[in-house]
Amino acid sequence: MSKYSLTFDKKASKDILSLDKTVRNFILDELEIFINNFDDAYEKELIKLTKIKALQGEFKGLYRLKLRTYRVIYEKQNDKLVILVLRVSHRKDVYK
Repeated sequence: MSKYSLTFDKKASKDILSLDKTVRNFILDELEIFINNFDDAYEKELIKLTKIKALQGEFKGLYRLKLRTYRVIYEKQNDKLVILVLRVSHRKDVYK
């Protein structure tokens, strides 16, 4: 059982719903795997593989998760043990 839960920001929910059904299912399946396995060791492994990156500048405190050509921007809220998904979009559009 994961100690984290997955919550979608209103914008991220719209992003997910606007995707093609196969892409949407892929991303939701990958997020399910991500949240179920998430702990410090798993996070470090994904950082090594460059699947996760801590963002900088105006996005400091947020993280990027690579899923094929899509990016999930998320925030860890340790006090609530929540991973809040803020954006889900193609890599060319996700930071806009």
